[in-house]
Amino acid sequence: MSAVIGPCWWTIYRDHNPVCSEYKPDFISLYTGAVLVTSEPAALYDLERQRQVQQPIDPSRGSWVLPFFYPPFVALLLAPLAALSFSAAFALMTLLNVALLALALVILSRKLRLSGAQKKWLVLSMFCNYGVYYGLLQAQTSFIALILLVLFVIALLENRDLRAGWWCGMLLFKPPLLAVPGLLLLARKSWRGIGVAALVFIALCLTSYLTIGLDGLRAYLSLSQRATAGDVALSVQPERMHNLRALAYFIAAPAWRDYLWYGLSAVLVAAVVWQCRRPLGVETSSAWLKVFLGLMIVAPHFHDHDMTLAILPAAFFLKLGGDEVSSSTALILVAMGIAPLINTLAFPHLPPLVPLAGFVYLLSGLRPSALSR
Repeated sequence: MSAVIGPCWWTIYRDHNPVCSEYKPDFISLYTGAVLVTSEPAALYDLERQRQVQQPIDPSRGSWVLPFFYPPFVALLLAPLAALSFSAAFALMTLLNVALLALALVILSRKLRLSGAQKKWLVLSMFCNYGVYYGLLQAQTSFIALILLVLFVIALLENRDLRAGWWCGMLLFKPPLLAVPGLLLLARKSWRGIGVAALVFIALCLTSYLTIGLDGLRAYLSLSQRATAGDVALSVQPERMHNLRALAYFIAAPAWRDYLWYGLSAVLVAAVVWQCRRPLGVETSSAWLKVFLGLMIVAPHFHDHDMTLAILPAAFFLKLGGDEVSSSTALILVAMGIAPLINTLAFPHLPPLVPLAGFVYLLSGLRPSALSR
């Protein structure tokens, strides 16, 4: 994967045009948000203005736009990138992502008290994770989501509810990931954590309003609704994701697939809520594993780069399997890392393997320690 991703990353840096794909690089949407929020905040979600920003960056694909979907305050955080050229901003974002990835691995290894073998396999499973490569290639924000979730989990493990509420609120930067952390706070009856999360939520919404105004917020909500509905014109392809939505779209006819998606999601959320009712500590790795597998596959948008978040359940999977990592546990981690790549290469002939395996695991109660017997 490194042999393919490395040269492709270089072509994005040099030419702004990935030689390995017919699509625009994902980072162009983040850069567009940074440029517009510093020059024309009210036009942040004007698709034509977004296209005009992107056209000189990648002229060969300038006839269509890769939208900036994130909440307005995210564009404000990205604003310093607008002072750089596209190539420089892309390189800087890549370096930031590498640093966040390393930090997440160090925190998980120390706070979960992983053994030497577990640490080694956590790193090895990261190198086998297609989502990590894809996220680095596209200079995506999935590494920010990863570190926020890691800090959220550690805060809960250390019974620091105020910190947990803060990190939960910050996850508003990617709304599809908010549901499960919110359920965790509710299940723990962490009213202080919920209060802090609500205050952060309000502060970020107010910041967004002050940045782009009421009309801009309406444009953002309209664009979000179109993306949730799977508008092909916005380059949204739900069937290529790695979640229950993609699984439902593979199984069912168009007339029924959304109903199947809602039904599967309801079953999964119920399973996650059941796990959240248990006391959650380092010793209850099985519950944590199921909670964060649930977070991944129940999210309505979960793309290749989002598979970076699999590092979090992988750490609990290793913790659950014992200090000495069995060959079967290692094989499962490697298989889950490359499953999204298999789906990408075989699309549309295979069902989404990650949500299929995750759904079966969540309902089966299978334990890694049982695999080595």
